Order: sequence, then C-alpha cells, then structure tokens
Amino acid sequence: MPKDKLVLFQADDLGFDSATNQRIIASFKKGPVGGASLIVNRGGSTEEGARIALNEGIPVGLHFNITEGYPLSGEVPTLVRKDGQFYPPASFLFRMRLGKIDPRDLERECRAQVEKFLSLNFKPVRFDSHNHSHVMPGVFPVLKKTLQEYGFRFVRCPRETKANFFRAMPKIGRSLELLFLSLWAEALYRYLKEEGFETSQYFTGILEQEPNFTLWRALKMVKRILPGFTEIMVHPGHSGEMEVLTNVELLEALAQAGVVLLKR
Repeated sequence: MPKDKLVLFQADDLGFDSATNQRIIASFKKGPVGGASLIVNRGGSTEEGARIALNEGIPVGLHFNITEGYPLSGEVPTLVRKDGQFYPPASFLFRMRLGKIDPRDLERECRAQVEKFLSLNFKPVRFDSHNHSHVMPGVFPVLKKTLQEYGFRFVRCPRETKANFFRAMPKIGRSLELLFLSLWAEALYRYLKEEGFETSQYFTGILEQEPNFTLWRALKMVKRILPGFTEIMVHPGHSGEMEVLTNVELLEALAQAGVVLLKR
C-alpha cells in the first residue's frame, strides 16, 4: 500500500475566457494547482490561455468539450442544435441514450479538438472533459481509438468516494448527480485499466464546486486525503475558488498533512 499522499490539483476551463485564464495562472503560481485542462473551442480565449500556460510552464491537458459552444470539426449534425451550438449536458446524455448521436460525429469532433490541442504545442498526455461528458455511457469507447492513436495516457475518472455521496444526501439534485456519475465512473475505471490508460486512485472536487468551495470545506477536504494518488478538480475561474486556493491557511494545512503536490 502506498504511504505518500500524492495530490494533483487540476484546474479546469483554461481557455474559457480571459478572466478564467488569469485566475488559473494565479492559482498555479501562488497556490497548489499543478496542472490545467484546456478548452480548445473558445477562439481567442483558447489561444491566450495556451500562450500564458506555455510561458508559465503549466502542465496542460485537453479538456474535451462537446456540451458548450461550437464544434471545431465542421459538420457534426447529431452533436449540435439548430443554432450550430452543442447540446447542453442533459440533452446530450438523453440523445446519447436514445441512439441519436452518430459515433462518427463524436469521433470526428474528438479528432479535431485533439489536433487543435497539439497545434498549440502541447503534448498528448492528459485527457478529461467539460461536464464529464467522456464518462457518460457509451462515449469513451468511441473516443478511445483516437486517444490511443495520438498517445494520450492519463484519463480523468471522477470516482468520488462513498463517503462523499453520503455528504451530498441533503442536496437531492447533487446527490443524484453523484450517484449516476459514480456508477458511470466505476465502469469507466475498469475500462481504462483494461485498455491500458492511467488514472488516479482517488478523485474529489464535485461537491466542492461553486458555491461550496469555501476555505472551511477545503480544509475539511485536506483532512480526508488518503495515501495514494488523488486528483482534486478545481475551477479557479468560479467565484471565490482562486481566493481559497491561494490562501496561506490552505497551503499550510496541505504541508501539515504531509501532502506531496504534483505537477503533471
């Protein structure tokens, strides 16, 4: 059994907009953030985020996005609404379950976003997705071939612990979200292992999203970190999260808990 508490604070939504880019950079320079996930279909904001991350030496992974904004691949009719934008998460999931998403459209958009990511001078190492769309049933097997072809090795698997599920119980909506996501993530975890991908042993961060990412909750989260490799998903672009991540009290608590902060 591993004894070290290895933790990666991964900042989502790099490239979403200018403010988010700056807040992620601050959380990397002054806080525990060790990596960021880049959205590549946000035009100038994507280019700005990529440029700043490269200049600052931030490890960057692909934040695959098929639930907000416009596709990069052109004609993918089953992924978009009449206005040309992606369906929101619930609608995408519903259409996926009804068989209304053409796997060829999904694969085509994945390839386009991967190629955009590589064109920005990043290496194909880490992969996750906006709104955890890659965890939804039936999605990752479609993406797998493309990710393996380009050499992605690490894939996020948002397996929150059972204890976190019970902490969510008073909030019915969030509890149901965690329940379904946990079931899908367990299946994905087994699939990733079978297909030779790497992932973290533990994951947390869903319950701590805005408006719940307070210093008090973050300090409680530190106390729950177990020996082994934990990925902690954070969103410095959300209201208040950067301020918590750069708080000296949080950094001291991580040090006192013996946490080894990773950059990858």
